[in-house]
Amino acid sequence: MMKMRAFLVGLTAASLLGLPAVALASAPTSGAQQALTRHATSIRWMPFRHIQGAGFSITVRGQVVSHAQGKRGALGGVNVRLYRRLDGNTTWVYLATHNTGSSGTPQFRFVTESRQNADYKVVFGGNAAFGPTSGTTWLTVYRLFNGHLYDGNSTATYKGNVTPYYTNKQITLQRRACASCSYVDYRNATTGTNGAYSFALPAPSTGRWWWRVTIPGTTAFLRSYGRTITTELL
Repeated sequence: MMKMRAFLVGLTAASLLGLPAVALASAPTSGAQQALTRHATSIRWMPFRHIQGAGFSITVRGQVVSHAQGKRGALGGVNVRLYRRLDGNTTWVYLATHNTGSSGTPQFRFVTESRQNADYKVVFGGNAAFGPTSGTTWLTVYRLFNGHLYDGNSTATYKGNVTPYYTNKQITLQRRACASCSYVDYRNATTGTNGAYSFALPAPSTGRWWWRVTIPGTTAFLRSYGRTITTELL
């Protein structure tokens, strides 16, 4: 098995020089001295979508960064652990470990499922040359409506099922009378098995109406809205 060393890579394109972590220690030190001389580190997050539908794959990315020998860079060849804490809970649950690798832009990259609203934490435990650090980020999740529209003679029908786990709960149909008008509640209903719902969508005698369905937010999920639908008589 190949053993990987930690090294520092400059964040700027002009200075992509690998500095082995072992080369940063000038002389053997005791455990106490080592703790004092290790370089401080921090987590640098890379952009990702913080609002996502339930059940989708999300990618949590970032770098462990530090200053050493006058350079600021990202650590390559170090292991980072990912934890998740669901909103409303106090316990962090371990998910995975990833190595930042030896490429010119070392980074950690975790792919996980967007279960519900949660905080995510990455932890670098430190090594002989670089101190430990951790960082947190967040994800907000909305439910899905999985709706389908069916045309009719005088009314259309919009039906589907709300996921995940939304049986016997309130769902509201909203309408607006013009493109710039605000939505108002039109009808309330209760979902059936597996979150099933169905609404009849009438049309005005002239012009068109805009429709959408919505459900309340909870600790676990963001207030969620279905896609916009319009009805008109032809």
